[in-house]
Amino acid sequence: MKKVFLLLLLACSILTASAQQNWYYFAEEFYFVKEVSVKDLRGKNFRYEIAVKANPTDTLSKVRIHGIAVGKGKDDFINSDYTLESRTEQDWTVYTVIGTIQEDAWRLWFYSAVNGNGEFHFDDISFYVEMSPGQWKQLPLYNSSFEVNNKDIFAGYFVSKRSTTNTKTSLSGNIYKTGTHSLKVKSKGQVAVSLITAAGNE
Repeated sequence: MKKVFLLLLLACSILTASAQQNWYYFAEEFYFVKEVSVKDLRGKNFRYEIAVKANPTDTLSKVRIHGIAVGKGKDDFINSDYTLESRTEQDWTVYTVIGTIQEDAWRLWFYSAVNGNGEFHFDDISFYVEMSPGQWKQLPLYNSSFEVNNKDIFAGYFVSKRSTTNTKTSLSGNIYKTGTHSLKVKSKGQVAVSLITAAGNE
């Protein structure tokens, strides 16, 4: 899992650096991953969407969204040059990962990460595939809006296992985009580290 975490950190930093114009991150980044099986959908275009309501407490804190294709082996990561777009719906930001499923892909992993301090809500995850030109189909995802009645609020997801008292996760019944719940991630007391300084110390 450490290997996956480091890959995530590097990939997400590259994806967002040009848009956000900074080289800082928070070492205690929290993330969760939705896996989608795609071995029967190779070569097709896809869209993965997740709604986010972010209330960061400083200018460096942010949400990172990233997708990567994975082969048959658990560490068989495939170079994935996917596009990330965003739009506003009410007071939520909907992030969309767009790409084409590679011919050697078995799964797609979609990372949602909180890097920094503040209160962040996630909801309304969806996955679409272009079955034929111009004809998109939404495929079902388990626990896509955190509505499943399960003691584990992350049922259907992989979650970072780093334990920290600075980050708390729970279901919110007050703030949601669809259904009656969203995932709430609340983080505080984290200090930003320069990517350039961190790289120079290794």
